Amino acid sequence: MGVRHGRCELCHATADLCDSHFLPKAAYKRARATELKNPNPVVLSDGKAKQSSLQVRDYKFCRVCEKRFNDGGERWILDHIPENYGDGFKLQDTLLNAVSPVSSGRDDLLYPQTSIPEVDMEKLVYFALSIFWRATRHWRPVEGGSPERLYLSGRHESAIRAFLLEPEKRKLPKDVVVTVAVWPYNKVYPLATPPRTDAEAEYRAYWFYYHGFIFALALGRKIPALARRCCSYHSPEKFLAVNRGLARQVKNTIAEDFKRLDSSSLKSMFREIRTKRGTHLPQS
Repeated sequence: MGVRHGRCELCHATADLCDSHFLPKAAYKRARATELKNPNPVVLSDGKAKQSSLQVRDYKFCRVCEKRFNDGGERWILDHIPENYGDGFKLQDTLLNAVSPVSSGRDDLLYPQTSIPEVDMEKLVYFALSIFWRATRHWRPVEGGSPERLYLSGRHESAIRAFLLEPEKRKLPKDVVVTVAVWPYNKVYPLATPPRTDAEAEYRAYWFYYHGFIFALALGRKIPALARRCCSYHSPEKFLAVNRGLARQVKNTIAEDFKRLDSSSLKSMFREIRTKRGTHLPQS
């Protein structure tokens, strides 16, 4: 796949469109298990779990906007997530050595930006919003299925798109709340999920997991005051969270996905993993 001439879905310019990936291309490489006979990552699609080298991609964005995504957050994220399965997640160590966090409840620890200067919260927030916004686009099906499409109100979609174009000049509305959380468990899942609806929330909310990070987005007037106060973007402290409640929800959802889907084609892969690693996915 090369380039096509058309209208960029982010900046709306007519230009050569790149072969754009829904999730960063490097995410697929990080999910590969090079020590296995079939190193391809597991894809959950069309009611089945299977190994595949195919990626969710389409002609969507011009080169300028692809650079925006990369400079805005992708490069920073890729420099800070584990390189291979079993590698340590250095950011977890950073938080252990940080100034004592603020506790917002039994399961939630909050780290102000000032206590973790190694962490670029602006990059994390931008990356989160770029993926949530990309999930509002229509993508070509892969392996018989497409990622869940998020339907935001016109006001919210326009505000997020404007922010992605000019993050230094455009501010997010107060009812757009972004939470960036670090995976609290020692074993970090080497996988990335597309954004999905948070079925447990009583307001419009979405989340996705990305190689040790959990990103959550809440929208509208029904967002609880505590969630607004802990926002990684709007809070004066620019909080980074370690939320065990959210992490348990994500872990359980991923496990349920594997249980619900037909994973018969993965039996040999799981046997090989148990032999080589003494474990199987998903588990904490």
